[in-house]
Amino acid sequence: MTSATIRRQAALDALARVVAGERAEDVESDLVDFKEEAGTIAPGGVRRAISPTCQPAAEALAIEVACFANSRAGGVLVVGVEDPAAGLPALRGTYLDLAWLRERIWSLTSPRYTVDIEEVIERGQRLYFIDIPPAIEEIRSGNKLRMRRGKSCEEVSGDDARRLLEERRGFDWTAQPSRIHLSSADPDAFRVARRFYAERRGEPPASDRELATRMGILLDDSDDPELNRAGALLLASFEPGVNQIQMLVTDAEGSPSRQHILGGAPILKMLDQVFSVLEDVAFPVQPKIVGLTRRELRAVPQPAFREALVNAVMHRDYQLERLLIVALATGSPSHAFKVRSPGGFPATVTADRLLATGSRPRNEALARALRVIAVAEREGVGINTMYRSMLRDGHRAPEIVEDAGDVVVRLAGGTPNITLRAFFDEMEGRDENLGQNAVATIAISHLLVATPIRPEHLALLAQRTPGEAFDTLTALERVRIVERLLDRSRSFRLTRESRERLGTQVRYRRSSADEHWQLVRAYLDTNPDISRDETATLLGVAPLRATKILGQLRRNGRLVYVGPTRGRAVRYRGT
Repeated sequence: MTSATIRRQAALDALARVVAGERAEDVESDLVDFKEEAGTIAPGGVRRAISPTCQPAAEALAIEVACFANSRAGGVLVVGVEDPAAGLPALRGTYLDLAWLRERIWSLTSPRYTVDIEEVIERGQRLYFIDIPPAIEEIRSGNKLRMRRGKSCEEVSGDDARRLLEERRGFDWTAQPSRIHLSSADPDAFRVARRFYAERRGEPPASDRELATRMGILLDDSDDPELNRAGALLLASFEPGVNQIQMLVTDAEGSPSRQHILGGAPILKMLDQVFSVLEDVAFPVQPKIVGLTRRELRAVPQPAFREALVNAVMHRDYQLERLLIVALATGSPSHAFKVRSPGGFPATVTADRLLATGSRPRNEALARALRVIAVAEREGVGINTMYRSMLRDGHRAPEIVEDAGDVVVRLAGGTPNITLRAFFDEMEGRDENLGQNAVATIAISHLLVATPIRPEHLALLAQRTPGEAFDTLTALERVRIVERLLDRSRSFRLTRESRERLGTQVRYRRSSADEHWQLVRAYLDTNPDISRDETATLLGVAPLRATKILGQLRRNGRLVYVGPTRGRAVRYRGT
């Protein structure tokens, strides 16, 4: 949940970024959306005024309101701003009567939904904010149910609609009664649970009942308490005719398997079997000397494949009981791992915001039980763990997509990169927090192939705010992993020491034109504009050459004139 104050500040901050020169569509988030009133753009792209009581404009805004109302945090529509534009030209103004619009939104939503609309005058243009708190129940407009997915508003139906309504109503299938009692739990499943607990947390509780209590899976205090469905799935023979997990080790997808596991609850026993096959058969330990330390590396890192599988168990839709989790290790020897989990992303979660979105398990009771026994990572860090462990061994980032109603996670591994792993280990030695920071890992991985990196670009790569990205880059700067291109600029590159340690891992190649632009842009971070003579000094070239470079940057749309367009007084600023 977010308060109206937080939502309003997010809208003000987003609007300020647009006015400062960022494109509106780049600034939009899951909390702020820029809109123009429908009807203000006539055929042919000509802009025109509309009536203060234009019905189509109100209908279009009511749809966007319903979408935000069906999200966890709500949001703000900033109306009167052109999506693809940047700076002052993006401010287009508005025409609707706000008291009338507020009443129309109330009338066009079902059940009736009340919003707060605030007029905002920005640089002489009349805009308005529509503040939309999250609704207690689902809101429809135009007799359709829609929801916010990242930056878009999408109609939902079928299983997507069911999942949205269950989430809105706080329904958790795994928290419901199972009709199975503690006495029916599988002793071997409890032994697995106690071992998982001991491996990560130390001595487990003295009794199985105490462990079950900590896991939150007991529904009463009787001598033989009933398990909720989370407990029954993990520890008992729940729905014995239903398979829950299939695991295959094969040379290629579709080829005959070298190893095959198929089974149902108790899921903890299944997980134990699958982990053993993955660790001993599919991705066995490859002892390597990293720096001066012996490391037990694998073709796919253990934290990554464990988290991919546990994530599937935590988030799958168990009401789709004819489907099951399918895990596949491929290659000879195995070098890739793929998990397909029934049910799409939870409502309001999208693939392009997984790193930034806090953990929102569809099955809260099941997720809590898995965390207690340390099978699952602590809340909110599982996806980050996959990214960090894959990238630090030199592999590609995890691929996580929604496909035909399922969530698919693919980890493409291979031979671990010893040089890169040693570099990341040394970084963790300098700052333990950076070693656990997926954003830092993403920044360094990017700097191997392209330089410099700016907070705005890292924010896109790591799904963070520019401020969070900047904080990570300055933390890397403090431990001499990166440095600024120019003093106080917002462009960062690997230090010479880092480049020397990484050697051939640094693979970027830059043209002289790109190098010139990066230096000019870094200069403009701390100066309002730049002249020919300043450019000549900055780049170490003759004044005539500096004039040609600035002219090319202007023609490429990166610079614009400030003041005179001829003579030595010509100055340039960034677009």
